Amino acid sequence: MTEQVKCAGGEHPTTAAGVTLCHRCATDLSEDLKHAAFLWGDIQTSCARLDVGAASVGSSGYKEAQLAVNLDALDKAQTLRVVLSGWASHLPTLHPAGDPTRTALWLITQMGEIRRQQWAGDFKHELRAAINACRRATDRAGELVFAGMCPTTKDDGKECGTAVFTRPGRHMANCPACKSAWDVTEWRGRALDYARIHEGTPAELSRMLSDPVTGEALPQGTIRLWVHRGKLKPIGVNGDGKSVYQVRKVRNLWARMKASKFGNPAMKKQVVLAA
Repeated sequence: MTEQVKCAGGEHPTTAAGVTLCHRCATDLSEDLKHAAFLWGDIQTSCARLDVGAASVGSSGYKEAQLAVNLDALDKAQTLRVVLSGWASHLPTLHPAGDPTRTALWLITQMGEIRRQQWAGDFKHELRAAINACRRATDRAGELVFAGMCPTTKDDGKECGTAVFTRPGRHMANCPACKSAWDVTEWRGRALDYARIHEGTPAELSRMLSDPVTGEALPQGTIRLWVHRGKLKPIGVNGDGKSVYQVRKVRNLWARMKASKFGNPAMKKQVVLAA
C-alpha cells in the first residue's frame, strides 16, 4: 500500500513519492507564477500612478498634489520581487536575476526541482499572498469591467461560474476563486458560440460582439452601413418585426474590415477561407 504523507502546499495528503508538493499544488504554483509574470507590468504601472487620472480633473477647488509614486503599490511590488528572487536563489541553477517577469517564467521550468524541496510549500503560500496584495494595490487604482463567468471545470466536475472582472485594455482575466487565467477575447467568442446565439438586430449584435475589456467596439451604425451597401442581408424578423442578421456573417465582415484596416494580407486570406 502506498504511504500517504501531508502535502506541503495544503492540509491534504498525497501519495506522490519523493516530492513535498502534490501535482495539484504544483499546478496551482505554476499558474500563480504565470500570474506573477503578467502582474508585474500592472504593479509597475500602479507604482508610477499611470493608471489614474489627475486628481483635479472634473472637480472644483484646490486639490492637494499627490506623490509622484504610489508607495503602497511600490511596497507590494518589492515584496513580490523578493519572494520570486529569494526562493529562486535556493535552487542550484542560476536564475535570471533582476527581472521578476523572467524569474517567474524561469521558475515554472524548474517545477520538477521545486517539488522536491522542503520549502516548496512556504514558497507557494508566500507567492500567493504577494500576488493577492499586488492585485489589491492595482485594482484600487483603476476601474474594473465585467469579463465573464469563469468557465473552469472544478475537481467535482462542476463549472466554477465565478463572476470575473478585469481592467479595460487587459487581455487576461484572473478568477479570484479558482485562480485560472483566461484570454478575455477568446473567452467571449467561445461563450457566444456555446450560447448558440445565431442572429440579432444591429443593436443586439453591437452589444454582443463589442468587447468592453479590450476596447474593441462594433458600432451598430457600421452594421447598418453594411446592410445599406448590400454586404449584409437579413435572415428574418424578430417578435417586434425588426430585421435580424446572422452573427457569423457579421463577425466575418468585421474581421475583414479589421484585416483591411491593418493591411494584413495573411489575415485577409484566412478570413476568406473561414467564411
